[in-house]
Amino acid sequence: MRTTTTTAITLALVATGFAGSAQAAGSSGSAGPNACEGKGGGCVIVSRADVDGRSDSVAQTHWGATAEGGDKITTRVHTADGERLQVVTGTQRRMGRDAFFGAAKIDGEAGYELVTKTDLGAHTAYSQVLTYRDGRLTTLKDPRSRYRWVTDGSAWSSVGYKRTTTSTGAVKVIASEAARPANGGAFRQTLYSAQWKNGGWQRLSLLTRTVSASTAGEWSGWNIPYLPSGI
Repeated sequence: MRTTTTTAITLALVATGFAGSAQAAGSSGSAGPNACEGKGGGCVIVSRADVDGRSDSVAQTHWGATAEGGDKITTRVHTADGERLQVVTGTQRRMGRDAFFGAAKIDGEAGYELVTKTDLGAHTAYSQVLTYRDGRLTTLKDPRSRYRWVTDGSAWSSVGYKRTTTSTGAVKVIASEAARPANGGAFRQTLYSAQWKNGGWQRLSLLTRTVSASTAGEWSGWNIPYLPSGI
């Protein structure tokens, strides 16, 4: 469901991983890892999340512009054991320094995922979620196998994600999409549930129901620990 008038975004994603020195930032090696080391004044540390399960350093640099008039954002990670990783993302519009949304445990693997906004509509946001896999940063798909994670919140629409667990303790994420008829009234909501299993999302259920505006609103945006609750 698309509830914004913005055009579809094309993500230009280039992922590279290169081995770094085991020594962290600082000549003595006593300081923690610094993803901005040697990258100039435009580099900003945005998180100290444990991307690979240990204490790491995450930075972003905004440089140049895409053909669509958006940003080129480099996300850099310097891990505690010396790995240096980076991904370049092209966005549809200028996102500025507020592009980085946060770090949180989303899938069922060790470490935190990194959420970056790549497009904004009147009340809809599109985000890229990066995750650490085998020495590289790669894009994590949402439970519905979409490369862009969509969140939305308005008087007429609600889109979001909620992280929980199954009865067996497996990580589960529910993607919710709800819309209100043009003549008002209750929302029609679809809940798509998937569990993390064998390195990917496995569908559990699909439920469509009628809910109140307040219930639909509770599902808007990110309902995932460590991420802001907005879109």
